[in-house]
Amino acid sequence: MCEQTKRYFSPRLVDYVIIVGCRHPNKYNHVTQTPELLRRYPLEDHKDFALPPDVIFFCQPEGCINTGHQRTAFRQITSFVFTLTEKDSNRQRFGICVNFYRHFSRRTCSVHNPNQQKSDATTEEGQSSVSNDQKEETDDSDQTERKRKRRLRNNTLTSICLISHHPFFTRFRECLVTLKAIIDACNERSCAKRTGASKGTSRETVWGVLTGQACECTSNLVGHEVREIETWILRLLSAPVSIPGKTKILIETLPNEPPMLFALPDHTRFSLVDFPLHLPLELLGVDL
Repeated sequence: MCEQTKRYFSPRLVDYVIIVGCRHPNKYNHVTQTPELLRRYPLEDHKDFALPPDVIFFCQPEGCINTGHQRTAFRQITSFVFTLTEKDSNRQRFGICVNFYRHFSRRTCSVHNPNQQKSDATTEEGQSSVSNDQKEETDDSDQTERKRKRRLRNNTLTSICLISHHPFFTRFRECLVTLKAIIDACNERSCAKRTGASKGTSRETVWGVLTGQACECTSNLVGHEVREIETWILRLLSAPVSIPGKTKILIETLPNEPPMLFALPDHTRFSLVDFPLHLPLELLGVDL
């Protein structure tokens, strides 16, 4: 390996895994908000490569979009690749990002006030001039509005991004899709097991914890699921990169799935030979 390659060769397979979106999505649909860094792994920067603060805008260049539509297009996962280049050293890192719309609840916790209840009762007694027809009309209108709100699901754009020195685009995309599937499964499993009052806490979900929307008192069930997810991510981050032309790395992402193979060619090999020709076609929008 030449001196320049040794100098800039990173021993880590993956540098960072981050989640980007909006910590407090707007309850109104068709609203674009400034994206935020919701979660990052690891928590501290590497000594040789700090997480760029503007990476969130690479993940969501058009902003974090909130929508209530349930069209098929909004349920699909989109993925893309971007490059981070240092001006001084011309050193490149690669970002692989998957974007999707995630459902969030717009319920707010209400505080019971007995004094307010007494005041409301007094007000109701004094409003004897309101006719029964007007009351029925108002009740029907409120009921219709409640039904409309129940039918309307709020969705917010969420990104899971992986940053690495090594261009394993296809494999990294598979890792991110697998990670999203694991989070969705843990989220559904924790919601299905909850009953009673704990089920009514809308923000206390796996996605709520990972996106910074969870309450301070997280249930043991949700906390266990989050720890399982974080263990999976940290195992991926701890994987070393293969020695070019000599070794290969096998990573098991799921128990019943074949392991993913990561290997690098020798630095003397003509790089164009190993270039994945399907990537420029995918970037141009050509279906393969």
